Amino acid sequence: MFTFLAARARSQSAGNEEAQTPLPLRLTKTLLRLCAGVAAAFYIQWRNSVVDLSEVIFPPETPFVAVDNHTKIFQNDQFLSAEEVQYLLNFIENLGGWGPSDGAEHLELPLAGFVEDARKDPIVARVEERIANATGIPVHPHEDLLSFTRVQSRGSKPREGYFPPDGLHHDSHQRPHRAWSMIVYLQVPEEGGRTIFPLAGPVPKDGDLAMRHVEFAAALQDLYGGKEQNYSRRAYFDVSSDHPFMDLIEESCRGEYGLSLQVSPGTAVLFPSSSRSVRTWHAGCNVIKGSKIILQKFKEYPLQRRSSDEPLPLYRPFRE
Repeated sequence: MFTFLAARARSQSAGNEEAQTPLPLRLTKTLLRLCAGVAAAFYIQWRNSVVDLSEVIFPPETPFVAVDNHTKIFQNDQFLSAEEVQYLLNFIENLGGWGPSDGAEHLELPLAGFVEDARKDPIVARVEERIANATGIPVHPHEDLLSFTRVQSRGSKPREGYFPPDGLHHDSHQRPHRAWSMIVYLQVPEEGGRTIFPLAGPVPKDGDLAMRHVEFAAALQDLYGGKEQNYSRRAYFDVSSDHPFMDLIEESCRGEYGLSLQVSPGTAVLFPSSSRSVRTWHAGCNVIKGSKIILQKFKEYPLQRRSSDEPLPLYRPFRE
């Protein structure tokens, strides 16, 4: 009984002291307690997301396999291990997640600060070296760091969603010194989102499709600009158009024309992006359901292997 009364007296005394404390001081104490709680929650989340690098295992050593010998497009279904894929996804989230891309509502990029953190990350370095080994071009200061992109859906219209939102392009677009491109898939959508190379794969031999294919290849060749056009190599079009070329694109996004790839996480697609590879015009098709996250690397020739009159863009290299 005595203990209960003493405790009650102390509680009343504490309440009286709290009531006598100035309001600004009480608000400050409350804010400090709130901040401490939020900081503790973030620390717990960070601690739970920390991965022991020894747990991020290497994938098995598997070769790239040609999916189109004529165009030299290759695929490796185990370029990244499942642990590496998860690590890279966590890496982006721990930096703050994704933010908007300039001019494209369906594309998201890692938030500001990504480059500096990526340069210090050992798994990113591991992947950069693996890409260098696969392409035969070592890491050097005149090529950009690998990049990450999250692709969201543009809906199911027009063409039931089977269209490329950003048109077709060639990776030597304004970059004639590029040699190889690699796309690595970290997350694949439930529906849609294929990577298409409409001019690659078996060439149609007969009928209307063969004629449309020849006309389509010639039209893209006309858009394959040289030095006078600043190496402009990009094709935009109205995705709701009834033009026969748009019909071909839709068929490719459905997997019915050209080389149309739908792969699993950890898969890499490697293809030449030099000026001589005119069949590697490609596009990412609209994600119909879910989202797609890809890693991209454009391997560019070192300066000593370029013509002196080729443009020299600003770079955000992995190794300066």
